[in-house]
Amino acid sequence: MEKPCDYCNNSLKIVPKEFTASGLGTCLEDDLKQQFIDEYIKSSPEIDQYLFNHRDEDLFNRRMENKAKLEHGKQILEEQARLPECPTCHSRNVQPISGIERGASIIGLGIFSKKINKSYKCKHCGYTW
Repeated sequence: MEKPCDYCNNSLKIVPKEFTASGLGTCLEDDLKQQFIDEYIKSSPEIDQYLFNHRDEDLFNRRMENKAKLEHGKQILEEQARLPECPTCHSRNVQPISGIERGASIIGLGIFSKKINKSYKCKHCGYTW
């Protein structure tokens, strides 16, 4: 079964040995590269001339897009790593206890308030620490 090209999805063909380095099929000889392109690629009925002419530019743009996506993902992971984690359930879905919330609790419950000396509340399990 022939593998499809990851760029144009046409089936890949084996490069004839006369065009490869030492006939091993590993890479094209530099001086025969243009001849191979003219005889085999450009004359193929499957070729899309536009894709062929813009392949390098398009692949560069794809690489840059992927690089930007990876960088964005990395920033998200770094941001999530900075968020506090609930010591009970290990959720990162936590929020700081606001001064107003803490003050209201202290006014309402006094020294029995559970929010004295607490900084965060877990939205998942409700634990405060």
